[in-house]
Amino acid sequence: MREAFIKLHLSILLAGFTGIFGKLISLSEGVLVWYRMLIASLMLLAFLWMGKKLRKVSWRSFMKIAGAGMLLSLHWLFFYGSIKASNVSIGVVCFSLTGFFTALFEPLLNRKRISLLELGFSLITLLGIVLIFHFEMRFRYGILLGVVSSALAALFTVANKKVGT
Repeated sequence: MREAFIKLHLSILLAGFTGIFGKLISLSEGVLVWYRMLIASLMLLAFLWMGKKLRKVSWRSFMKIAGAGMLLSLHWLFFYGSIKASNVSIGVVCFSLTGFFTALFEPLLNRKRISLLELGFSLITLLGIVLIFHFEMRFRYGILLGVVSSALAALFTVANKKVGT
């Protein structure tokens, strides 16, 4: 239990610093995402090659992987766009809507029952975000980009589950 708690806090810390670094780096969000994906791809290729786990995949599997990767890159593009258009807190808080969109998209795309519990907790998150940013009209564009970013992150999560099948 303690190890899981430490991993949870570490992931939250990394997620927060991702937003801070995105604001501090002077590159546009498109260039930033390009380099981020390039570095991640090269590192993953190196790890798979060194671990002798690199294998050929079918064209169908390749297209699933590429589609999931495209969703992830679009998510990062909108996430950093949200941060650059407004501020780090708006980008990170809007990212918390990913659970809401996942609760909606997963039943629709995977033909599962909608979990009222997940949807209920997600709606509480949505109401919290509306409450926080109700009076912040100057950040409307950043919030819109952040919401799109969260929807794309949820689509990536659902699509990534289908990559393994």
